[in-house]
Amino acid sequence: MPDDADWPVYSLAHDVRVEVGRRDAPPLAPEVEARVDALWDAARDARPTLFNGRVFSADAIAPDLITGHWTEFRRVFAQMRDPGLVGALNLRPLAVVGVLQAPEGIVVGQRAADAIYQPGRWQACPAGSVESRDGDDTVDLHAQLLAEADEELGLDATAVRVGRPLVGVEHPGTRIVDLAFMLHTALPIPEIEARWKARANREYAALRALVPTSDQHATLTPPTQRFLAALRVVAQGG
Repeated sequence: MPDDADWPVYSLAHDVRVEVGRRDAPPLAPEVEARVDALWDAARDARPTLFNGRVFSADAIAPDLITGHWTEFRRVFAQMRDPGLVGALNLRPLAVVGVLQAPEGIVVGQRAADAIYQPGRWQACPAGSVESRDGDDTVDLHAQLLAEADEELGLDATAVRVGRPLVGVEHPGTRIVDLAFMLHTALPIPEIEARWKARANREYAALRALVPTSDQHATLTPPTQRFLAALRVVAQGG
């Protein structure tokens, strides 16, 4: 795990948007393709439910505009498993994260022990890759976030409201870029937990609420620590 100080933070404008530049991922050298195939095949043997969907990779990030292209999840997975492939794959996979404000505080989920990435740590939720849904080539960040809230927590668009963007945080090594948005619900934690359990989503082992004080929470993922810091700035009028 990289030092927690090594996680780049990107400012986001209120109206940040995503545009698709080049439509297709570039071809890979044969030896890189073979390495990607080997990592993906091994992962599928262990977890047959893994799906090679289309996910978005950022080529350029500015506060008001993110441009990039669609690529295969298996390439993203290979870069996560083997950071030595960063030079050849050159991916910055985009993800959306909701900093979910419930009456009791900010909802965080403990990543499952068998999670592909950062198992056991607590993170803001819902969260997920920006992916092509129903073959759509456009990217609607709010729609992506609402879909994750429904899939992971059982919170549909009548139960949550998307607020302003906070910050983007890039993961060292994997180069995943999390785009955090405020997410609001009037539902109390017990109701959120009940809906999450009814969804039977195994992304998280548990949920809890915390108050975003200035204290650092060692069990939180580094991006979540930065999201909470940004939230405190917003609360202070920033």
